[in-house]
Amino acid sequence: MLTTAGAPLLMLPGTLCDERVFAAATSALGRQRYTVEMAGELSAPQMARRVLELAPPRFALLGFSLGAIVGLEVVAQAPDRVERVALLGCNARAMPAERAAARRAAVAKAAQEGTAGHIADVWDNSVPAWRRDDAGLRAELEAMATSTLLTTFEEQIEISINRDDRRPGLTAISVPALVACGAEDRVCPPELSREIADGIAGARLAIVDRAGHYLTLDQPEITAQLLAEWLAAPAQPNSIASKEFS
Repeated sequence: MLTTAGAPLLMLPGTLCDERVFAAATSALGRQRYTVEMAGELSAPQMARRVLELAPPRFALLGFSLGAIVGLEVVAQAPDRVERVALLGCNARAMPAERAAARRAAVAKAAQEGTAGHIADVWDNSVPAWRRDDAGLRAELEAMATSTLLTTFEEQIEISINRDDRRPGLTAISVPALVACGAEDRVCPPELSREIADGIAGARLAIVDRAGHYLTLDQPEITAQLLAEWLAAPAQPNSIASKEFS
């Protein structure tokens, strides 16, 4: 067990993901864990309100991808309830209007072919070079996608489209913050994580080598180490230097 007990860990997964995306990296953290599915709402602010309705009174927040986008909105809406925040594979920017049609087209395609088919569409941008032919990883991602209802996928796409630019609010975050991504992430490239970390005083930035978008699956041991150190930090912005992990 890597950390001592503290505020519960609230985990927000990404698109077509569930608690399985966090399992390998969080199972030994020694915190009570809750996962809130990204479903039931049609915008990031609405989803954040739903998360807060379901969450413990105070919690450590771990968000991945879409969950990290919603996580930034949670912090903005209820900063007093968030003990600390970790953002994995995050994009704090609003979605450009011209990308919305393509995202909605992915839902229409999934209605014909099934949600698991979306994994093939995002595969090349999501995985590092060493996992390009990893059938096990693809099966793991497809299993989570298959477990996701089409209506949920549609809601997740709308949440990703209907979000605010959260960069102006980053300076208001005053709790220990970890910002991490894979060095080979082409869904949310490292410059987006650097931008977020630069905006949060004392944030720790970790760019992890040999990892793509699914950081927790590509490098679970390194991710677990990062999360353990984040959870162990005093309840104030930490000053651990940014670094790249290989």
